[in-house]
Amino acid sequence: MEASEFKNVIFDYTRKINESLNSAFNPVIENRGLTMMQTRILMELYRSESHTIGSLADSICAAGANISAMCKKLEGQGFIERIRNRKDERVVRVVLTRLGKETVLEINGLFNEIITEYLKDEPEETFEEIILGLKKLNELLTRINSLKQGEDKNERTE
Repeated sequence: MEASEFKNVIFDYTRKINESLNSAFNPVIENRGLTMMQTRILMELYRSESHTIGSLADSICAAGANISAMCKKLEGQGFIERIRNRKDERVVRVVLTRLGKETVLEINGLFNEIITEYLKDEPEETFEEIILGLKKLNELLTRINSLKQGEDKNERTE
C-alpha cells in the first residue's frame, strides 16, 4: 500500500469512528445537557480525581483554551468546580462535584449496558484483534510524531 493511500484510509476511518462513537453515545449524554467532549472531560476528572486546565487538556489531547471554556460551562452547570491553590493562586485545580461524580457513574453504567448488549454475540478474539490493531496504529503514529519532533528540533538548531 502506498503512503498516500494509507494516510487516506487512516483519516477516513478515524472520522468514521468518531462519527460512530458520537451517534452511539450522544443520546445518553445529550439527555444530561452534555457534549461528547464535555463527557470526556468529566470522565477524565473521575479517573484522575483532579487536574489543572493544562494537564486536563494534555490528557484528552485538546487545546487548553477550549478546555478552559468547556470547564467554565461545566462549572456553571454544577458538574465541576475550580479550586485555587492557597500557596499559589495562579494554580487552579479542576475537580468533579458530587453531581459530576453521580453523572459520570450514571453515564458509565449506561455506556457499559450499550456496549455489553452489542458485544454479547461477538467472539472474544474480535475485541483482542481490534485492540491490537488500535495499539499498533498508535505506536506507528507515535513513532511518526517522534521522528517529526526530531526533525523540527534539528531545523531549529541549524
